[in-house]
Amino acid sequence: MAREMIYRLTDPGYTIYHRAALGGLAATVEAWGKKGPAGIRASVTKDEVRLGWGDELTDQEALRRILEASFRVTGDHMIELVGHMIPSSESGLRLAIHNGLCATFLQHNKMRPGVPGEKDARRVPLQSVDGETPIHFTYKGVASYAHQKAQGTGLLDYKPKQGEPAGALPRTATIPQSVVPGAMTGASALEARAEEVFLLLYLMVGSVVFLLRTRSADSRMQACLVVPDIRDLRAFARVMRALATLGKDAPRLTSGYLGRIVGGAEEAALRFLLDWKVTEGVVERPSVAGCLAVAMGKVAWDKNQVNRSSSVRIGLQVPELNVFLAAVTHLGKPRMLRNQKGEGFAVPQSPVPELVASNLGVGRHWAAHFRALVEKKQDYERMRFAQGGLSKMKEAIEDEDDRAVIAAFHEAWNRTMGALGERARRDGSSFERMTEVERERMRNAILRAKTADALAGWFLRFCADSTKGAALLTIKTNAEPLRKFLFDPRNTERLKNLLLFALVSYAGEGPKKTDEKE
Repeated sequence: MAREMIYRLTDPGYTIYHRAALGGLAATVEAWGKKGPAGIRASVTKDEVRLGWGDELTDQEALRRILEASFRVTGDHMIELVGHMIPSSESGLRLAIHNGLCATFLQHNKMRPGVPGEKDARRVPLQSVDGETPIHFTYKGVASYAHQKAQGTGLLDYKPKQGEPAGALPRTATIPQSVVPGAMTGASALEARAEEVFLLLYLMVGSVVFLLRTRSADSRMQACLVVPDIRDLRAFARVMRALATLGKDAPRLTSGYLGRIVGGAEEAALRFLLDWKVTEGVVERPSVAGCLAVAMGKVAWDKNQVNRSSSVRIGLQVPELNVFLAAVTHLGKPRMLRNQKGEGFAVPQSPVPELVASNLGVGRHWAAHFRALVEKKQDYERMRFAQGGLSKMKEAIEDEDDRAVIAAFHEAWNRTMGALGERARRDGSSFERMTEVERERMRNAILRAKTADALAGWFLRFCADSTKGAALLTIKTNAEPLRKFLFDPRNTERLKNLLLFALVSYAGEGPKKTDEKE
């Protein structure tokens, strides 16, 4: 019998997962254009998707045709989601998505059986940083995967009962882990209406997958799903298409293989939101209201599969988001390396984007815990080589107190180096060595200050000594705000992190060279 399934974005029973799945379905229908599955009617508005078919198709046959037109496998045996609209030339992006989906939705081998008779991993050559030597990254090819036949849901293998039409759908269906990653069953399986379970199959299309390569203690995290909170289905599908087709001509933070390598869930979320804002442009009502980032990894109580390790929800309005943009733009490009087998892998270039993102994602100050990146001398030395990117971050700061503290420190340090230079010329000493010793002395003094008064006192003495008792121009200009900030005990950790950031972000000179021939 003729049938129509109507999904509305405003359904009061929908969660963010349902809305993301509906966005994935809308993007798939839009990708079909006029070449949708035979016998299927489909339409998309800003808040609704309709699927219909006539009496010539049973409900199960109709769903089978829709799934076949939505979930495919490429000639290279990679997962292809039609709604993503990714060009075949974007091999790096396809590889990242394939591996990410296999680590989240399709982590069990039964949900993505390999190519018969194929034991070795397949290889994809990606251009290295030097632009000359390609590095081969590996993946496990698939012959098929669960979403193509709604495996584990019971939708297409249901046997109609007496009185029900042939090929009818069950009243309820099962929600397996392959449909909602991390979904845990209790005494009985998770179930929902058949139409709802069918919709959730498209969560994989509406989500954005990243590969986690974190530098933090929790190195067991492997992948991250960014689930968008969708407001406008047609606009969402349009932005999805634009992001997929930008390619090398107009790269975004999530473009290519390296664009999907992140240090944490918050970094993945902010990369997604920034790309979305730039691609969508200035609109009266954005197509997304924010997103949910879910990190997936091994947990102590389950040795067999990857589970949800953490999650964070982030809205569109994030204070100091431009600081993260500067960090990820200038310090966030991952490095491509080879392991002992010659196979490629990628790691974050710097821990700074991950740190800033993890702070902003949970509402902390952007520089919180920066001290952890420079407490050890070897980490501090490495951080100094990132001073160009750190300087760009400094320029992006909007908070007036933060800007004043950093500017005062840089002005004082510039004057201090001038005095050291004069002394070096007078005594015939090494200016580089003198500045190195003074810089290390300052780092230790900042780290060892235990109280608010001690830290503020050291900073003011440092500023006064640089001018031999006179006031710095920056302090004159911001005297009252700085006084309130410096002597508020609640700002102690923030001040310490800002001073350490100022120390390594000063770009008036390059890192010391150990050999004149370098």
